[in-house]
Amino acid sequence: MGSGETVDGDTVVMIEAAQSFNSVVQDVPNLMGRSVDAACGGGLQECGPLAQADAYATNNLQTFVQNVRYGIAAYGKFAQSSGIAYRDADEAAAADLLQRWRDDRGAGLPDITKALPAWVPGTSQPK
Repeated sequence: MGSGETVDGDTVVMIEAAQSFNSVVQDVPNLMGRSVDAACGGGLQECGPLAQADAYATNNLQTFVQNVRYGIAAYGKFAQSSGIAYRDADEAAAADLLQRWRDDRGAGLPDITKALPAWVPGTSQPK
């Protein structure tokens, strides 16, 4: 996920990861469709207990895999909502900071407009 093992607040990586988790959950393993035939049809004396053990193990494994899939889906939803929240908070904080700077211009603060990069909106730097 992202560079190395961490996200480091990279919202694009968080949102993309959430989408990939959702893709993983959509792929249903073949195991989930496996059923156990309980009929032995004569033959080995151990067939009944073996079929019961197979049914028990299959059911438990299917339950475990389903729970893992739910967990992956929940983590994906968490990663997506966190990424969106981080992104929105970052944009809101930047807008608020810029608005406060605009509001405070002329309130005894030095004019730093000329020191700001040209891409900063509202600086109206002379050419």
